Amino acid sequence: MELNLNRGQYEKLLELVYLGNWLINAYRTDDYLEDYAEIVSLVFSQVEKAGLEDKAVKDELGDRYLPSFDFEESLHDYISEYDSCCFWEELINRLAEREALKEFGSLPLDKIDLNEFLEKKKYLRVYEQEVEESGLKNFELIKKS
Repeated sequence: MELNLNRGQYEKLLELVYLGNWLINAYRTDDYLEDYAEIVSLVFSQVEKAGLEDKAVKDELGDRYLPSFDFEESLHDYISEYDSCCFWEELINRLAEREALKEFGSLPLDKIDLNEFLEKKKYLRVYEQEVEESGLKNFELIKKS
């Protein structure tokens, strides 16, 4: 298989490959998915041909190509934006689900469409509005004694 890219397209491919592997493997320890790291090495092995030598380094011990430190640093804004978005979405969804279960008890979730249920009850919108207006300012942890 052959893929013909111009320099700009190849640079975007490097970014996508790095970010994709980061999404899949960044949080893993014992269950690191090596197949994805091998693809990263393969794609990054062409940086010299593309005139983008500063984007990768060769790990002589592992005999593979890795993103350079500067390249990784240049993509951290994307990662931070993604993490922030996931945090808020997950927080809102979990709080809304908690409120619905408080009000209606532990209905078997496989028997109802939870998204439709939550939309009807407006729990999602309540938390979305709160987060938009105040962030975490009004959230408190209340410990049961």
